[in-house]
Amino acid sequence: MSLKIFLWIFFLFLFSVMVLINGCARHRVAIDKPSHPRGKGIYHVVEKHQTLFRICKTYGVDLKEVASLNGIADPGRIRTGQRIFIPGAKRVLKVEVYIEDVVEESGHQEKMAYKKMNFIWPVEGRLGDGFDETEGRRHMGIDISPPAGAAIKASGSGKVIYSGNTIRGYGNLIILRHSEEFVTIYGHNEANLVEEGEWVERGQVIGKVGQTGRATGPHLHFEIRKNNRAVDPLLFLK
Repeated sequence: MSLKIFLWIFFLFLFSVMVLINGCARHRVAIDKPSHPRGKGIYHVVEKHQTLFRICKTYGVDLKEVASLNGIADPGRIRTGQRIFIPGAKRVLKVEVYIEDVVEESGHQEKMAYKKMNFIWPVEGRLGDGFDETEGRRHMGIDISPPAGAAIKASGSGKVIYSGNTIRGYGNLIILRHSEEFVTIYGHNEANLVEEGEWVERGQVIGKVGQTGRATGPHLHFEIRKNNRAVDPLLFLK
């Protein structure tokens, strides 16, 4: 056998071995890193007061599909810290919290006996912007302007269902549930003096007047909602 033929056979052998090794490596990677059984997507970790409806709306995905993929039997009940797979999503998005979501969530959690509501003024001060449902000028409550730092009182006895500053525009905000129908809302506070889950009595100090959130000066933004719909507080205050 000539040297040229021997070298040719040797190079063919080396090439075959390299192809075999490379093919095995690709196969091993495929075994080690299988594709996700649900397809491409990300996990969203549920934060306090976020709802599955709002999460799915933010990511632009179908609620029923997400519930099915994650084995969620009741889409109205998800828990803080729960990891939810979002199909097709490429990055984690910020999911806003809305007053309507908090109120609806608290309605699911517990039932409260109905009683006739008798709301008192939460602060004394000059009345500013009033309730307005006009499209383009919507103002879902009334603004009351006492001095900064003035004590805010609970307009009625009830349970604190929200105390925080994660709802856009309202700054430091408190929401009290008084019955199955009624909640009251206290926004732009300098400080919240109550925590979620507490029971407060009518007239109890729950915060201090401030100008946090979208506020041009110190004032209390006060709302009353009946069945999760804002109503004119002046029709209920005594």
